[in-house]
Amino acid sequence: MQLFKFRTSIKWIGLSFLLLLCATITSQAQSLSTANKRAIKLYEDAKKSEVDRDFDKAISLLEKSIDIDPKFAEAHQRLGMYYGTLRELKKSREHFEKAYEANPNSPSLHIAIIEIATFELTEGNYERAQKMASKYLTMKPPARYVRYTQRAKGIVSTCEFAIKGMKNPVDFNPITLNDSVNAFKHQFFPVLTADQQTLIFTALNEQKNEDIYECVRLENGEWSSPRYITELNTPYNEGTCSISADGKTIIFTSCEGGEKKRQNYGSCDLFISKKKGGVWSPPRNLGAAVNTKYWESQPALSADGSQLFFASNRPGGKGSRDIWMTQLDGQGKWKRPINMAQINTRGNEFSPFIHVNGQALFFSSDGHGGYGRLDLFQCRKDELGYWGKPENLGYPINTSGDQVALYITADGAKGYYSDGIMENNTRVKDVIKEFEIPIELKIEKVVDVVKGVVYDAKTKQKLEAKIDLIDLKSDKAISSVTSDIKNGDYLITLASGAEYALYVNKEGYLFKSLSFNYKEKTEAQAIELDIYLDPIEKGKTVTLNNIFFDFGSFDLEEKSKTELNKLITFMKENPNTKIEIGAHTDNVGSVEANNSLSLKRAQSVVAFLKSKGLAEARVISFGYGESQPVSSNDNDEGRAKNRRIEFKVL
Repeated sequence: MQLFKFRTSIKWIGLSFLLLLCATITSQAQSLSTANKRAIKLYEDAKKSEVDRDFDKAISLLEKSIDIDPKFAEAHQRLGMYYGTLRELKKSREHFEKAYEANPNSPSLHIAIIEIATFELTEGNYERAQKMASKYLTMKPPARYVRYTQRAKGIVSTCEFAIKGMKNPVDFNPITLNDSVNAFKHQFFPVLTADQQTLIFTALNEQKNEDIYECVRLENGEWSSPRYITELNTPYNEGTCSISADGKTIIFTSCEGGEKKRQNYGSCDLFISKKKGGVWSPPRNLGAAVNTKYWESQPALSADGSQLFFASNRPGGKGSRDIWMTQLDGQGKWKRPINMAQINTRGNEFSPFIHVNGQALFFSSDGHGGYGRLDLFQCRKDELGYWGKPENLGYPINTSGDQVALYITADGAKGYYSDGIMENNTRVKDVIKEFEIPIELKIEKVVDVVKGVVYDAKTKQKLEAKIDLIDLKSDKAISSVTSDIKNGDYLITLASGAEYALYVNKEGYLFKSLSFNYKEKTEAQAIELDIYLDPIEKGKTVTLNNIFFDFGSFDLEEKSKTELNKLITFMKENPNTKIEIGAHTDNVGSVEANNSLSLKRAQSVVAFLKSKGLAEARVISFGYGESQPVSSNDNDEGRAKNRRIEFKVL
């Protein structure tokens, strides 16, 4: 499995017992635990076979040796090391245990003791693991075993952390998704679109290659059977993808590409594809700025599409595998990635996930301390844009096994992850699960999903249109999406804590202006909003929903400039268009006062447009006062709608 492989922090998986064996060939000059000369002769012969790397013969000799003396501790220890070298971990553990049982206080058995501690840790038996690792340290092994002394200290520290953490568990009750999703022996790295209607994941097929599949949510709320995404997959390995909030952009990993259209810089590269009319475009390599001759995988795309996090083993990092981040420049090209040094360690960091609010980054690590192997962590971005200290997500989200590939929905209500099922220290299956987010992991900034279809208001034809979300305070674009060329559908996300202007634009049409005040937003919701665009025709009117005045004033607020500049752009793009700026009020106050106020507000807007170079002949002002209400004046909500600025095509 090319995309999912990783090293764990407890190195007995993939541990090179060969180095250990080389260190111990000449180290056991001390007396042995048996006096049987025949058993000792077989033991010494096994060590000679070990030098020749003939482990089958060495094992055979040692098995005969312990047949003669079942309590020959050193022979059991050596068998444990041999079987570990051959990755027969069950037998390896059995012999380490027998070595310890035969002579628990022998200084020559420190290897068996540290390996038993490691096995116990991987199974979550923290108290015994701590006991055995502590015993190893009291034996004061030779200096050449410094690696194992460090490992013993790490096990003690891990056990102390785990035992304490298990006393304060988080509320975690995962549910395995139905068999229509978990249709394979191994499926992992789940991601969803922001509306939670599409689930995409990686699965291992019968040919032992990884491919990308998707499930869609059915009317009854269940998931459909997985669909093989033909446009993205090849006979090689694809997977570990990140999907944009609207489901129209996917960045994924492709490995060992042999086709001309899928050339890689290294073993695994990141590719991008766009969906139009329900079909994914031919995948494109992200290029040499992002991909190298090394391993790049596990992408995480920010909601606005401007930042990309991913895992790589390229040089320049802090550990074996690190998390890196790249950003789009002004020309839409990815910059050279930077190492996320504030979260990376000398260990391994994997599977980044950036929540759609842009404030919470989740990842998997074996270098920050935790419950044994790879744990899930979260770090939050502060008001200055700096990432805080990683926090372990706690027990039982994290356990003695490997935890990777977490996804949290836009509304912060649910999490999805893949859970590995172990048998005899071997990963036999991976299933996708979901869970309710516990209060300890509550997403601080709630996110709403706004989706719908863009139509021609006159013909009701579905339109491809550009949709821009602007932060009114900073006047900066937060995200930009395009409604589908065939279906007209769009989806955009809004995070709490700001006021937004939403603009829908298409050549030949009047733009649509929408306003969302999310400064005090505390509850997430899904908003269905179809948008109708009017062709540029005489008499057509557009309400400018993001022009603001203080109560009773005609002075433009600073945040109005976003909308006014948008109107300037529209007029430049349509040089033959002339407009009227009309201002309206509610019915609070006298008719005369409202007429005067509305005219002055319209004039303020026109004065701004002229100051930006709009010809005087192309714009006029008019104050309508309270004469043309669009809602009831009997409540605050209705009166707010009646207080508005419009422009009309002349």
